[in-house]
Amino acid sequence: MTREISRWGVGPSILMAAGAYAAAAGLVTWLWPEVCLVAAIPHPVFVVAGVVLATVGVPMLVMAGRAATAAYNSDRLATTGIFGLTRNPIYAAWIVFLIPGLVVVSRSWPLFLTPLVAYLVFKVRIGRENEYLEKRFGEAYRQYKARVNELVPFPRLK
Repeated sequence: MTREISRWGVGPSILMAAGAYAAAAGLVTWLWPEVCLVAAIPHPVFVVAGVVLATVGVPMLVMAGRAATAAYNSDRLATTGIFGLTRNPIYAAWIVFLIPGLVVVSRSWPLFLTPLVAYLVFKVRIGRENEYLEKRFGEAYRQYKARVNELVPFPRLK
């Protein structure tokens, strides 16, 4: 039996796991900076990369949040706009752009694994949302799922 999901979906569990890992990796970096910091590349390169990622991630998060809220409030399946590029644009904004943007600025190689932790939790937990959406929207969701990427916000090649 599929339980109804909240408007937050599995997002809190993804952010909690990534946050816990980032806190541990940050502590390790703080204790042993000479081992953990990437010094071969100038810090401004990392800052520019982080700003570029955030410049994509923040607007994506805002657009996705607005679209998801509107769809959730009207009990409809969102399949256009940002949801036409990825089925999970809020998670994509965090996992693909914002978390990497934040950790790249840190120059800490242990923190570079934070997006991977977030992605792994996403893969483990997203089935619950998919199951709910398939039960709720049936064939419309199955067709949408077949044509739109799960996380990577790029159109599928035909």
